[in-house]
Amino acid sequence: MFRVLILILLCVPGWVRASSVEPTSEAQDFSAASGICLGRVETIEAFRHPIRGGIFSRVRIRVLEPMKGRFGETVSFLQRGGQLAWEGEVSGLGADLWVGEERLFHFARRGDGSLELLRGYAGAERLVAGGGKRPVAGPEKLARLRRMGALQVQNELAPVVAGEDFATATAEANSGTPSGAVGLLVDANNIPARFLPPDRGEPMGYLVDAQALPSGMSQASALNAVSQALAAWSAVTGIQFRFDGLTNFGISAADVPTNDSRLRIQLHDLFGEITGATTLGIGGRSFTPGSSFFTQTGGAGGRVGGLEFHQALRGYVVLKHTAASMQTLSTFAEVLCHEVGHALGMAHSSENAAETDTALKQAVMYFQAHADGRGAVLGSYDGPVVQKIHPPTNTPPYTYDRLLPLVTAPEALTGVAPVNEVRLQGYDLQPADAAALTLVTDGPMDGGGAAVSFSGNTLKLTQEGFFSDSSVDPAGNAFFLLKFVRFSDGVNASPWARVRVTAIFSDTEPAAAPDGLPDSWMQANFGSKVPSAAAQSRAGDDPDGDGQSNLAEFLQGTNPRDAVSALRGLTVSPGLIEWSATPFHLYQVESSSDLVSWSRLGNPVLPTGNRGAVSGDFAAGGGVRRFFRVQRLP
Repeated sequence: MFRVLILILLCVPGWVRASSVEPTSEAQDFSAASGICLGRVETIEAFRHPIRGGIFSRVRIRVLEPMKGRFGETVSFLQRGGQLAWEGEVSGLGADLWVGEERLFHFARRGDGSLELLRGYAGAERLVAGGGKRPVAGPEKLARLRRMGALQVQNELAPVVAGEDFATATAEANSGTPSGAVGLLVDANNIPARFLPPDRGEPMGYLVDAQALPSGMSQASALNAVSQALAAWSAVTGIQFRFDGLTNFGISAADVPTNDSRLRIQLHDLFGEITGATTLGIGGRSFTPGSSFFTQTGGAGGRVGGLEFHQALRGYVVLKHTAASMQTLSTFAEVLCHEVGHALGMAHSSENAAETDTALKQAVMYFQAHADGRGAVLGSYDGPVVQKIHPPTNTPPYTYDRLLPLVTAPEALTGVAPVNEVRLQGYDLQPADAAALTLVTDGPMDGGGAAVSFSGNTLKLTQEGFFSDSSVDPAGNAFFLLKFVRFSDGVNASPWARVRVTAIFSDTEPAAAPDGLPDSWMQANFGSKVPSAAAQSRAGDDPDGDGQSNLAEFLQGTNPRDAVSALRGLTVSPGLIEWSATPFHLYQVESSSDLVSWSRLGNPVLPTGNRGAVSGDFAAGGGVRRFFRVQRLP
C-alpha cells in the first residue's frame, strides 16, 4: 500500500576540430580546392550568424604565396565556432588557429559565396612541426603543389579566389592549450567545456532526428547504433543518457538554439551542414563562460582536478547519410561514436595521416574513420582523456544560485537575523566528499549597497547606506549586488554560483529599532508601516495562526494574514510530489520511514513559478509506510 505523509517544515530562515573524414590524396585535394595558398593569420573574429543564429568566426589571412588560384593581398574565410561575451561554440570542421601563425590553406566555396576550409581542419596544415599528432606540410609537398599550380596557370585555369562574408566583431586569439586540456576541445582562451547534469547524478537527455538514413539502413539498426555509441562513453564516464524521443529538428542540429543540456543527434544531413565530400560527420557543442568574470579563467562548468571548465549548454551530431561508406553499419556506428565524443568535449587523438603511435591511431577520436568493422568501440586512449571532463568517480560538487533581499534602515540593522542572510548549500555525489565540502568565498563581486561577510556557510549583508525600495526581475541577470561562491571537495570544485540581491527595501519602524519588516510590506499587509499589538503586525506576531511569524512570512514570500498562503503539499502520488512555492526560493524534499531519520530525496528544487515538484518512484512497496517533508532552505 502506498501511504504518504507530507510534513511541511518551514525554515525561517551557463572551437575546434570535431569531424570524421575519409582519406584523400594530394591530387584529389588540389582538384577539389577552389584555391590554395600559403598564408599568415591576421585576425579571427567571432560573430553570430545573422540568418542561422549559430556562432561563426571570420578568419582573415595575408596571402604569402598563391599555389592555386589568383588572390588579393588578403583573403577571408568562415568557419563554424567561436566565442562571444556570453556564449561560445565548438564545432565540426573548424581549425585551431592562432593570430600570426603561417599555414598551408586549401579553400572551398559555400553556396552563399563564402569560403571555408576544404575538409575543415585538414585544410589548414601547419608549416612547422607542432608535435606528432599534427600534420605538417613539408618542403616536398609544397614543391609538388607549386608544380601543379604552375601547370594550371599555364593552361589559364587559375580561378580568382575571394570570399564573400558578413562578419564584424572583436578579434580573438588562441595562445596555446594548457597541458591539462590536451586531447580536449578548447575555446579561444584555451578553456574546455563540460555538461553539468552528470555532476548532480542526473541523466543527459538526447533527441534523435532520423528523417533520412544511409541507403539500406533500417531505423531500428540506426537507433541501436546510437545506443551503442552512447553506451561506449557511458561505460568510461558514468554518464547516464536518457532517450527523449524521435523528432524532426526541421533545421540542422547545429542550428537548434535551445540551451537545455541535451544532445541532439541528426542521422542525416538534409540541411547541408556538411559541405566536404569526404567528411562523414560533425559533432560540437555550445558553451558559456557564465559571466565576463570567467571568460579568461573558466569555472562556470566547475573544476576537475586542476582544470577549470566553461559550462556546455547543448550538444549536437550531424552525419553524412549520403556517403557510401556510411551504408556499412559498423562504420556508421564508429563515426557516430566519434562525433558524440566531440559533443562531450573530446578533440582528435591525432590528425596525422602517418601517425605511428598505435594508441593515438586506434582511438575512436582519430581524425580518420577506421572503417574496419570495429563499430562504436573506444580505444585505450579515449577513456582516460574523456575522464578529464567527466570522471566516473570523484565527480565535482554542485550548488545553486541564490537570491536574497537587502533590507535597509536609517541605522544599520543589527540583531535581526536571518534578515539579510542566506545559508549556502553544497552537495556532492560522493558521501565522504559531501561531508567535507568547504565554501570558497574569494569569487568576484559586483554592485554595491552592502558589504559581504561570511559566518560558516552563511553569507551576511551589512548595509552601506539607507535606500528606498527598488527591484529588478529575478528571472533575468540583473542585480544590485552580485557575489560568486563555490564549494570545493579538496580536489574538484563546483561551478561558480551567483548570490544576487534583486530587491531592496527600507524599514523605518519601529523608529528606535527597525525590526526587519519593510515599510512597504507592512503597509500592503496591515495598512500601516507601524507595528502594533492590536493589529498583530509586530515581527513576532502570527495573525493568521499558521505557526509562522510575520518575519518568517516576509522571508518566505507568503501572506501573513492568510493561513492558506503557506508552504503546503498540493499533489502527492506514487510518481509526483508538488508543493506551493515562492519563485526562486530553494526547496529540499526529504523522506523517512519512521519520522525520526530523514534523508534527502533527489536534488534540491529551485522553482521559477509558484509550484515546486519532484518526480520519481515514491512507493515504498511491501506495505511499508513512507513519509515525506518539504523544507525551504534558509
